[in-house]
Amino acid sequence: MPVSFNNIRVGAFYSRNTLAELWGYASYHAIARGIVTPRNDNKIIIFITEEKQSSSRQYVDRLAGDILETEGPDDRFSEDRIAHAEVMGEEIHLFHRRRHHMDFTYCGRLRLLELIPDAAGPSFFKYQLL
Repeated sequence: MPVSFNNIRVGAFYSRNTLAELWGYASYHAIARGIVTPRNDNKIIIFITEEKQSSSRQYVDRLAGDILETEGPDDRFSEDRIAHAEVMGEEIHLFHRRRHHMDFTYCGRLRLLELIPDAAGPSFFKYQLL
């Protein structure tokens, strides 16, 4: 079942539990990654936490105005899909929070501006909010 953003509003706050319920998942575990790619859908959903728990991998992620700069996951999960999102008709959506354990703010759709691959570590991504 495709993920719908019909009931998701820019600037509104959402927990992963609430989003899982809205999207028909059994639990939030289905969307517990930083990058979520729902099956049989054209959406890429990015969850960014700037101040992470000390036990978490400390990726450098920063939202300033309408520009998001992030480090991608070490496992390269969905890197190619993000790189080709625009030409493939994929939508990239951003949920952001300043600190762990807070609800996420839905910021809207993103457009990839720059991708700098790094074989030795996380790749660098730069996006602009639409």
